[in-house]
Amino acid sequence: MNTRSSNLAEALASVVAKIERQIESGGDDPSGVTMFLAGGLAVHYYCHTRYTNDIDASFSHRVNLQTKELLATFEGYDGRPAVLYFDPNYNPSFALMHPDFEASSRPWENFGGGVRKLKVNVLSPVDLAVSKLSRFSDQDREDILTLASLGLITADALRLRATEAMGYYIGNQVPLRTNIDLIAVAVKNL
Repeated sequence: MNTRSSNLAEALASVVAKIERQIESGGDDPSGVTMFLAGGLAVHYYCHTRYTNDIDASFSHRVNLQTKELLATFEGYDGRPAVLYFDPNYNPSFALMHPDFEASSRPWENFGGGVRKLKVNVLSPVDLAVSKLSRFSDQDREDILTLASLGLITADALRLRATEAMGYYIGNQVPLRTNIDLIAVAVKNL
């Protein structure tokens, strides 16, 4: 892991420590809580090619957090000071997500900042890719292709997981089917 990548991980560890303190200050033990990372930080975890300033995360339990306090400064990719902040607007219910995404997540190996009671997991590569199919921005497509180029997902696995997830999705599925078809072709052509 390079220094700038390490800086981002250290900033995340700082925010996780603040989340732990907030949970503990409410009289609860954070050791039974898991935080599930998605978005740019999850892509960064697997690929070390993506830098982000926000933390997209959900939790295994409902948590009451003062999100304005959940930030940390770090040296950004360009060498300038940057801020990593917890995004209170992230919600996995608004994305295409497989219902088993939590069970399929992986612990963040060698997570910095010492021993943590709060567990930090990262969406599996295929669930991360599926989560990006709803919005399907240029960045989302690039993230999916990066995961595929590193051999972390295949077109068939992505199509299968996304199709299963659509069984739990409410809304117009036509754009999703189009997005799945487009990215599956792009992944196969890598």
